[in-house]
Amino acid sequence: MLKLGLRTVLSHRLRFLLSLVSVVLGVAFVAGSLIFADTFSTAIKRNFAAATADIVVTPVSGLGGTDVNLGGSNARPPTLNADLATRIDALPGVAATDPALLLGGVQLLDKAGKPVDTYGVPTFGASWPRYTETATFQLTGGTPPWGPKQIALDGRTAKRTGFEVGDEVRVVTPTGTITARITGTITPGTAGLAAGAPLIAFDSATAQLLLLGEPGWTSIGIALKPGQDQAAVMQQIRELGGPGVHVKTGAQVTQDSETVLNRAFGGLSAVLLLFAAVALFVSTFLIVNTFSMLVAQRSRELALLRAVGASRRQVTWTVLVEALVIGTAGATLGLLFGAGVAALLQAAFSQLDLDVPTGSLQIGAGTIVTSYVVGIGVTCAAAWPAARRAGKMPPVAAMRQDITLPAKSARARLIIGLLLIAMGLSAYVTTIAARGLPAAVLMGLGAATAVAGVVMAGPLIGQYAVQVLTLPFGRSTPALLGARNARRNPRRTAATASALMISLSLISGLGVLAASAEASVDHGVRQAIGTSDVLVSGDEGEPISGKVAGLVAEVDGVARVSRVRAMAGQLEGQQVQVTGADRSVFDGPVITKVEQGSLDGLSRRAAVIVRPIARQFGLKAGETFTLVTESGRHNLKVAAVIAANRQLNGVIVSLDTFGKVGGGGTDSVLYVDLDEGVTIEQVQQPLAKALADYPSVQVRDQAAYAEAERGPIDLMRNIMLMLLAMAILIAVLGIVNTLALSVVERTREIGLLRSIGMDRGQLRRMVQIESVTIALLGALLGAGIGVFFGTGMQTVMSDDGMAVRDVPLLQILGSVVVAAIVGVLAAAWPARRAARLDVLEAIGTE
Repeated sequence: MLKLGLRTVLSHRLRFLLSLVSVVLGVAFVAGSLIFADTFSTAIKRNFAAATADIVVTPVSGLGGTDVNLGGSNARPPTLNADLATRIDALPGVAATDPALLLGGVQLLDKAGKPVDTYGVPTFGASWPRYTETATFQLTGGTPPWGPKQIALDGRTAKRTGFEVGDEVRVVTPTGTITARITGTITPGTAGLAAGAPLIAFDSATAQLLLLGEPGWTSIGIALKPGQDQAAVMQQIRELGGPGVHVKTGAQVTQDSETVLNRAFGGLSAVLLLFAAVALFVSTFLIVNTFSMLVAQRSRELALLRAVGASRRQVTWTVLVEALVIGTAGATLGLLFGAGVAALLQAAFSQLDLDVPTGSLQIGAGTIVTSYVVGIGVTCAAAWPAARRAGKMPPVAAMRQDITLPAKSARARLIIGLLLIAMGLSAYVTTIAARGLPAAVLMGLGAATAVAGVVMAGPLIGQYAVQVLTLPFGRSTPALLGARNARRNPRRTAATASALMISLSLISGLGVLAASAEASVDHGVRQAIGTSDVLVSGDEGEPISGKVAGLVAEVDGVARVSRVRAMAGQLEGQQVQVTGADRSVFDGPVITKVEQGSLDGLSRRAAVIVRPIARQFGLKAGETFTLVTESGRHNLKVAAVIAANRQLNGVIVSLDTFGKVGGGGTDSVLYVDLDEGVTIEQVQQPLAKALADYPSVQVRDQAAYAEAERGPIDLMRNIMLMLLAMAILIAVLGIVNTLALSVVERTREIGLLRSIGMDRGQLRRMVQIESVTIALLGALLGAGIGVFFGTGMQTVMSDDGMAVRDVPLLQILGSVVVAAIVGVLAAAWPARRAARLDVLEAIGTE
């Protein structure tokens, strides 16, 4: 049976190759994501292991969490007392202490005086370590910085910007812009690793002055003398530092850091695994069709096996051996291509100059096992129905030329399919009036269930849909025969169309969500900007100095400057945005709709909250709640509930209250209103002159601000569409495979058609019409399902930044047209093969 299975695969190489390609693509993305994750995790462990501190002391954060700084913030960072390191150093078991300062909010300016593009990640400033043994980064060239006019720059950023040791650069810090000379280059190590970000190092005194504006540390690394009791020394440090410090072992800090960083970059692996799942799911239809048609074509061969003594189990295993060969080969090649996918991800990060820890590719045993389990498992599972039917065929029944699906089986598929469609629609109806993430998850599950139902009920749907779809092709002989061929085996047609349907449903659904997100951004920006003429903000979303507002206000033609600040906080353990705003923000710069209470109640002990927050936590105007920030717990009263707003989000307090609950003195955005009759062009030069010392500050009008806000959405949509193109490729392979096998299956029929006068051109058109019909069936079903559930998803997410619905009809129509073109292209090779068949040989085929 093993030899027979292998011989069958070799004798149908081209047919099995198409199935093999689909398996390879799916496994490649699974393996690639796992390899990248393994490589990333190994690099993290290696880099953190370089920091050999035995004990690490960090300040207690009111928000809890870990000790890893992942970016800049408008909150005042929690710090350790400057003299704590000296007091710890005096403990008898301590060999050395290395106090460190690591904060975001720093920007390097390029040679043109513009902020260096960091692709959305913050640049960190750090203090120079006392000892190399406990240092979180190492000197690679030059000398350490000394004094307020010297810095060290990480080597990757230096190479990308063209700066060398000895060059003078400008650096924007939280306390101002400085000009300094690069004295050395450094490896980011664990310091820069905290966000895969550029790193600028200063001497300790300069770092405290520029990053904090006062003495303090964000961590203290401690090396113990040989033979000391680590637990005892840690207890002594706790007694010295009091309740405001965390004391952990170096191993604990490393583990916490790995967890945070893996979570930060784990989204990429999740996206890759998601699309791998889509690719594998789509490929199952190709594999099912391949084995179903081959089993049908080999019915006499299988009957002969039964007649000469082969048992049902042996015949079944013969087919499964073929699937096992394809699955094994697909998993092997997929694993190799997966390494290529991981290498491409590394190259992409390197091209973007993102200092993401990678190193040499790591292919663990778990990745290898998973790749083979997925590849073999998916292939064998998809081939099992055909293998089972092959084994159940009695020898005499199998001698017939055609094998049809039992009516009982067809009825069962139809009933299950209709039930699944009903369940999907029920989920839609149940959640359409709800809002938030749980409703969105249920809507997504409903969409998946409905798609599965359409797949199961596909033969019935396809049987009637094909009659309508073939009407535009007229009543010519090729058109009639092409339509009948598409209807001849509804199950096969439906399975082939299902692959394209799934791809188009995802593309259409994501298209609706992306278009709605863009429209919502435009609407939100109009609300956020309101009547303001100009918006002033930091590059890459970084906060800007509190001095900027005063400089802008002094420019002639500026009537009013309204400030907005933001930081992270928590309500009942859930993270929320805390926004500090001038009262004047509500008088025009931001369009708000008050739903409960009054804005006049905004005071030192009160806050305004947006509707989604009020709904999530069950808050109403007049009630009291507890807000947790870096500085601790704060009881506030709800003054008003307003509609969701893009800029004023979460919990909104006055600037005075913002400072009292732990907010810093930097601004997120400034709303600038001009005097009546003054144009933006008239104030551009004066504003640029006034902000010359703050080159990282961006001054935009409403149109430029809206365009910048849309950028990330466009990027994400393009990435998703590129990945979904893989699923479309597999669907195209499925159409090619089905038509090719169909031509082989109908060889004698094609010969008879040629013998009674059908020319090669008519034969090609017949195959093309069948292909286009299948492609249109899948495309129209997919587009309809995608739009239906995409609009439903937008509705349930209307309180989460997607308030405006926009259905991109041209894009969806274009997808259907492309599907029709794909149908023509997919038919090219099978149609050519059918047209080139020798008439006499074809007629003689049994």
